[in-house]
Amino acid sequence: MAELFFNLLIAICLGLLVWGMVKPERIYQYPFLMGAIFASFILPQAFALINNPGVVSELALERVLLVSCLCTAMCWIGYKYKINSGLLKKLYIPLDRHKLFRAGIILTIIGYFFRFLLLGTNVEVAENSNWTGPATIFAFFSQVIEIAFAILILAALKKPKPVNIAAAIIAGYPIFEKAFFAGRRQPTFTFLVIIGISFLYARRLLPPKIIIIPLIILSALIIPLLGQLREEFWLTIFSGNLQNLDLQSGFNQVLEGEILELRNAAVLMEAAIRNNQYGYGTGFWDRIIFQYVPGQIVGFEFKNALQFKWTSFDLHTIFGYAIPRGSTLTGIGDSFLEFGYFGCLVFGCIAYFFKHLWISSVYQKSVFSQILYAGMVSPALVGLTHGIGRLVNQAIFQIICVCWVAYYSKSKEKHPVLINSSQIINMNLQKRSPTE
Repeated sequence: MAELFFNLLIAICLGLLVWGMVKPERIYQYPFLMGAIFASFILPQAFALINNPGVVSELALERVLLVSCLCTAMCWIGYKYKINSGLLKKLYIPLDRHKLFRAGIILTIIGYFFRFLLLGTNVEVAENSNWTGPATIFAFFSQVIEIAFAILILAALKKPKPVNIAAAIIAGYPIFEKAFFAGRRQPTFTFLVIIGISFLYARRLLPPKIIIIPLIILSALIIPLLGQLREEFWLTIFSGNLQNLDLQSGFNQVLEGEILELRNAAVLMEAAIRNNQYGYGTGFWDRIIFQYVPGQIVGFEFKNALQFKWTSFDLHTIFGYAIPRGSTLTGIGDSFLEFGYFGCLVFGCIAYFFKHLWISSVYQKSVFSQILYAGMVSPALVGLTHGIGRLVNQAIFQIICVCWVAYYSKSKEKHPVLINSSQIINMNLQKRSPTE
């Protein structure tokens, strides 16, 4: 059965990729992007887990592959669900471009301020490899630079004046530095996605389809290697010494199956079933408390009292297994911990939300939705690799910041809502594409 579920997972991933390649604009839509990350991140791990299951039983292996299929399928099913015109109206917020530019400058200043504080702080690391102490607060607020970059790059592409271009470069530099000098994977993807989606919004430009599939294949090789080499990967690329870069080595390490995030997910699923214990959403709440409640201020005892920790299983006692340091649970794992097999519906809900963001940003041309979409794509994909709990935290931060931007920049002029009903939306989607 494991081979059957693995083949089914391949088929679903291919289906999402083919769906995305049919129309050019779909390469930035949620189903295609998730199909790409499932294909490049989950499929190699699934193959490795089948060949090297370790402590994972045959039943647990089949379960994690089945749940992977369900989560992948929901990325498309949720996207096909009927549109809510009321939600689209709420996403259409007219903004004054001059106030919006000032909001981007303000966020840039805030981002640099907390970045300098972070650079001067000794980072404390907890036993679970997570940061702790003041550095977590400084790093948290420095993330506003990503929203600032999305605002200012859009302004620069729509009106390429020297001041707009300079502001976009200044806002984008910290992300560029983390991506290409520190070799961090999420900032790398965030930087590229914000630029790519901004070109679509401002100039209606898309990358050629002929390079998309090779990039997906290449990402399966680059993702594990970048995790190993960090800044050395990009130093090798920029120096031109490509002969020293063994792309196959990182991929081979994944296939050996010594450390697999999908194994972590399989073991945790088995623990939840054996104990008949699920989080029912409390695990996401615990992550919110961990991220947003400062123990240094309110006290760590009070902070711990706010958390449920219903799915904190002793894996060493149950299976003789410990989650490798620095590895993750995946969104497949933590969504199952919360809701069992119904956890796959989380991916469907995310897809449903992204569909509305896409329509609002592309067809309604809502700048509010464009900024939010550019900022949310990277966390959505990290939600699969690192867990839905991380996506929830980053989504809360993005929504709060973008809503502040909208409040500060809201235009006093009345603008008509461009799309009033799901029937009109469906008709427009069938007749035109954003590149026309």
